[in-house]
Amino acid sequence: MHTSAPALKRDEARRPQALDRSLLLDTPPEPDYDELVRLAAVSCGTPIALISLVEPNRQWFRASVGLHGPSETERVTSFCTQALQREGVFLVEDVLADERFSTHPLVQGESFIRFYAGVPLQTEDGAFIGMLCVLDRRPRGWSESQRRGLSGLKRQLELLLRARTQVRRLQERNTELEQAQERMRSLNAFLQAEMRERQRIERQLLDQQELLTSILAHIPHSVFWKDRNSVFLGCNQQFARDMGVSSPLEIIGRTDLDLPGAGPHADVYRRDDREVLESGVSRLAFEEPLHRADGEASWVLTSKVPLKDSEGTVKGLVGIYVDISERRRQEATLQETKGLIERHAAHLEEQVREAHERTLHLMEHSREVVFVLDAAGSVLEVNPVAERLLGISREQLLGTSFEALAPEDERGPLRRMLKDLRVRGTVRLEEQGLRSAGGERVTLGIAASLQVSGTARRLLIVGDDLTEKRRLEQQNIQNDRLVAMGALAAGIAHEINNPTSYVLSNLSYLQEWRDELERELATVPGLPSRLAETLSEVKEVLAECLVGGQRIRDIVRDMRFFSHTAGEELAPVDIHSCLDVVLRMAHNELKHTARLERHYAESLPPVSASEGRLSQVFLNLIINAAQAMRSGGTERNVLRVGTAVEGERVRIDISDTGHGIPPEVLPRIFEPFFTTKPAGAGTGLGLSISQSIIQKMGGEMRVKSEPGRGTTFSLLLPVLV
Repeated sequence: MHTSAPALKRDEARRPQALDRSLLLDTPPEPDYDELVRLAAVSCGTPIALISLVEPNRQWFRASVGLHGPSETERVTSFCTQALQREGVFLVEDVLADERFSTHPLVQGESFIRFYAGVPLQTEDGAFIGMLCVLDRRPRGWSESQRRGLSGLKRQLELLLRARTQVRRLQERNTELEQAQERMRSLNAFLQAEMRERQRIERQLLDQQELLTSILAHIPHSVFWKDRNSVFLGCNQQFARDMGVSSPLEIIGRTDLDLPGAGPHADVYRRDDREVLESGVSRLAFEEPLHRADGEASWVLTSKVPLKDSEGTVKGLVGIYVDISERRRQEATLQETKGLIERHAAHLEEQVREAHERTLHLMEHSREVVFVLDAAGSVLEVNPVAERLLGISREQLLGTSFEALAPEDERGPLRRMLKDLRVRGTVRLEEQGLRSAGGERVTLGIAASLQVSGTARRLLIVGDDLTEKRRLEQQNIQNDRLVAMGALAAGIAHEINNPTSYVLSNLSYLQEWRDELERELATVPGLPSRLAETLSEVKEVLAECLVGGQRIRDIVRDMRFFSHTAGEELAPVDIHSCLDVVLRMAHNELKHTARLERHYAESLPPVSASEGRLSQVFLNLIINAAQAMRSGGTERNVLRVGTAVEGERVRIDISDTGHGIPPEVLPRIFEPFFTTKPAGAGTGLGLSISQSIIQKMGGEMRVKSEPGRGTTFSLLLPVLV
């Protein structure tokens, strides 16, 4: 209900005088007013509360809590000017939406006020001098209990203002009495009137206490107050019920230790009391447990404010709390649900990660070529086997069209295969060519499948390297040939060995007999010259026969070894010592052919091998190298022997600077009986036997050769564990 215009003008005219009489303007802060605005903020649940006194051109804040900034503002468009025109509570739930206040400094400035509620303050003679108001920085609603609470605090403040006015008047009058003792008798009647006025004020204070008691009885929160020793001076009915007593009077004089409702938290409550009492600083809105008298465990939101006298000395404290158990239960349920969702999401992420890692592991360790393509056929992922086979790095392959990896004349079948794959889900190609980085054709047998995950479609291409497969097939054929040839060689060697043995034995006997005959005839005089010449020729024939027979014997021995390598057991072998022995054996073969260069590793672990067989391999390779360097002499030719450690194997390199091996011949050099030497100069078994020896020791033999520049044989043997 709006106040009439004449009444508003009367209030405007009376207000300056009423403010002057109140002695409130531009005075220092007082604890009583500060405590009242704090209580208003707590009871109304707002961060800001203040007492605003309205003058003709400004409004001045007598007391405030939560408001940082100037202590006064211009009266133009002020909240209080509008509020003073109405009776009761003036409420604006969203001031930013109200054109009367949207440009107010407290709305647009740092305070950013969005909510306002206030009640007018009247002096004893009925003049409106200002407002008790609460503010918030966010729009909010307003309950009936908050309206009643603010109105009750307004009445309490008016009583306090009046009491303070009366007290000041009494002080002034007492001063006058002290200054005019000589007029005591003449002013006795006036003094009696003053006493009656004081009694009236005391009655008003009692009324005020009763009003405060009524407010505390009806406020929907638990309120208590204590002295400096944490002894209860009083409480409201709600607090008494929480503590399990029937009346607030039963609380007075007791401590938390004496109350069953305080339970095991009494020491914590008293510790909080000491913190507020000793510091003189309020402790607002903190959570703490509460065990009610009925045994129910609750959580409350508590605020404790120090009570100070006029000199600022802390005399006690007032506390207020509200039950927040239901809110905490809801928060706990929300947190539990959130945790469950997070654990489920983490589990799903872990499953996806593990699946991705399994896929990567399978791709990394697969012996087959693996490509992952997107729906358009571009490479998304590729495994190391594909990189090595094509000689193209993963970075270069990613994003490349898979179709573009095929030779131009083979892209048609591949294009049709990818198209069928998107429709049918699985496709096979028995033979598909891809082009390597060097331009060679790589043949693959392809099995492809469509992978669908959600909305993502991927094409999985798995290729079997048919080139390697065919090489292995050829190797198996060659192995079968070697087995057959070994069996044949064993048979031939066995058949030749016996007659060769007695032929060599008889030739040796004939040679000895010829030598003895020559010695006997030398003592016979007149020996015919023709006979001497014949004996000499017989000697040469027998020597040639012995050399030929011994050569047949060596061939038979090599054939027997090729067919079945039996003999010495494996033992630790020092490679450098073994090489040095072999090089000394081959010195005569090398000294007029090539210079020797040794490139030994500083520290070389022993290998598990047969030293005799290994020496046989080294000697064979060194003699072959010397024979490849027959022309040129030591100034031009070099034999290099080197060692090194490669991972868990020892590497031995034997290199020459001879004529080299033609490319068309190189694949056949390990075949039995294959040789490039003239007829009668070699059996063609040396390299085959050497390779067999090395393989049976768990090693590997490699060869590199360039016609006109030389050849390098590399032996790789496992390190002794």
